[in-house]
Amino acid sequence: MLTLVGGKENVNSLIHCVTRLRFKLKDESSAKTEQIKGLDGVMTVVKSGGQYQVVIGENVADIYDKVMPHLNPENTTSSSETSEKSSIWNSAVQILSGLFTPVLGPLAAAGILKGFLVLLTITNVLTTKSGTYMILYAAADAVFYFLPVILGFSAGKVFHTNSYMGAVIGAALVYPDMIAAYNAGKHLTFLKIPVVLMSYAQTLIPIIAAVYFLYWVEKFLNRYIPKSLKGIFVPLLCLVIVVPVTYLVVGPVTSMLSSGLASAVLALYKLVPPLAGFILAGIWQLAVLLGLHWAFIPVFLNNIATKGFDPINAMLYCTVFGQVGAALAMAIKAKDYKFKELATTAVISGFLGITEPIIYGVTIPHKKSFVMASIGSAFGGAIAGFASAKMYGGFASGGIFGIPMFIGPKGINFEFIGFVLSLAVAFVVALVLTLLLVPGVKPETTASTSTEKATISASNALSQADMNVFAPLSGKVEPLSAVNDDVFSKGLIGKGIAVVPSEGKVTAPFDGTVVSVFPTKHALGLRSNSGIELLIHIGLDTVNLKGQHFDSLVKGGDIITLGQTLEKFDIQAIENEGYDVTVPIVVTNSNEYSDVILDDNQRSVTAGDELFSVVPQTKSEKHSAAVQA
Repeated sequence: MLTLVGGKENVNSLIHCVTRLRFKLKDESSAKTEQIKGLDGVMTVVKSGGQYQVVIGENVADIYDKVMPHLNPENTTSSSETSEKSSIWNSAVQILSGLFTPVLGPLAAAGILKGFLVLLTITNVLTTKSGTYMILYAAADAVFYFLPVILGFSAGKVFHTNSYMGAVIGAALVYPDMIAAYNAGKHLTFLKIPVVLMSYAQTLIPIIAAVYFLYWVEKFLNRYIPKSLKGIFVPLLCLVIVVPVTYLVVGPVTSMLSSGLASAVLALYKLVPPLAGFILAGIWQLAVLLGLHWAFIPVFLNNIATKGFDPINAMLYCTVFGQVGAALAMAIKAKDYKFKELATTAVISGFLGITEPIIYGVTIPHKKSFVMASIGSAFGGAIAGFASAKMYGGFASGGIFGIPMFIGPKGINFEFIGFVLSLAVAFVVALVLTLLLVPGVKPETTASTSTEKATISASNALSQADMNVFAPLSGKVEPLSAVNDDVFSKGLIGKGIAVVPSEGKVTAPFDGTVVSVFPTKHALGLRSNSGIELLIHIGLDTVNLKGQHFDSLVKGGDIITLGQTLEKFDIQAIENEGYDVTVPIVVTNSNEYSDVILDDNQRSVTAGDELFSVVPQTKSEKHSAAVQA
């Protein structure tokens, strides 16, 4: 995938959320978007808010773990550099997503646990004085109480300053003695300057502003303090300057701004709550597609921190169920078996709060169903607004497990009943409208591809020799599905085969060019003269060897000829280190070909033997791919 986004040199940074790899690329035009969309396991690609987002789904963390070792930290540019290349809006989205994406998982988990604790107490399963409740509540409330510490660390990464110093500043804001002084109403001074004491537990804007101030202080100190003294005096002076200034100025000012923002948002909401719910819920999933939702997440959290509740997310929560209703209707009506299976699986993930499989696999490809889902969501949002539904004490990211978070301190009342009704209405309206107004997906009817492949004209077809890939190693042949690595075994990168090598030598499998040699020398990217792009990955997880036991004889850009020795490696030494030496050989642009033909009876191979061949696409297949794109 790194090759397809323009190589590691084109990547400023990479993070992931629940379903997406979020790249910040230096040049998005260098990324091969259509090829990435064609990779198995990739749902789609979204360009939004200065991010190049590869939507993967539930396996995103596994792919992230595979990609990250190949990225060099020095390739990350500073925030000031990227801001010069981005619009103000894109820069804001990048900052917000960088701040909150790593935190959303813990916030959602803690919020759900809080909601279930409320449910357990009002049903008398637990009491608030029981040890079980106290321990679980500590687990649920800690992430919110110490949010300044967590965001301090996150902000340090976003603003490219010392993350641990950011966490320490956050900890200073919630230091027990200072909280106790605030609760006791004490009056403190710093160098005879009065300090306006406030409670910073659960706040978010003060620590973000404080760490941004830290960035400039650290930058100034690094410029003037001698290198030999920086290790001690830069952190020392940062603490001495930033913490007092935060207590004296930054904290009080941003706290007032936070409270003012929350009051303004709630005042707008109270004008006509049902209308606000209808409009916001109706356009919310479109906002998510465009990346505009990041602007709302700080509003949700700020309302919770300053008011103890948030009505906005309560109105938007039903949009997940609107999408689920539309997807279920599409699954019911589908005549195409593969689509029915995809839609059914997406419905299950939707009930758990993950809508990307629905949006990109079901409703967006069939646009009318997306519209029906949005209409259902609009009516659900209006009901939530009418009932004055609210989210309490945490952050709910969607799905059935977040529902208890909308139970208020007074227990189940009209607000909560109205909230649950909003979910049901969004689901049912979207389901019924889609069943009535959206046609079902029928099986694709295409001409026999085997006949077309046999009749490709000589003028348009490459010679068969150009489509062959010859064995780059000698050894035992295995299918990719047998490789002990999901990225390869599930075909996420492309089709191919694996060889368990009997000799530690890699030779050129065709005439072509070396696209890249990984810095750790454990993998080669090659391109044949006919356009076949091949990845030869020597061993599994061998990136951790950092180049030990590998000797590369070529470099990126070199011209290669069939049979030329490209690399040598020590099989025994790699195995002694505890690594599997299986070599996956993958056509990374498999989606550009009709098929990759493997010999299922092949059990062993000698370097230079024919390993497999690729079949060019027919004109109709190319046309179909262009239409789908």
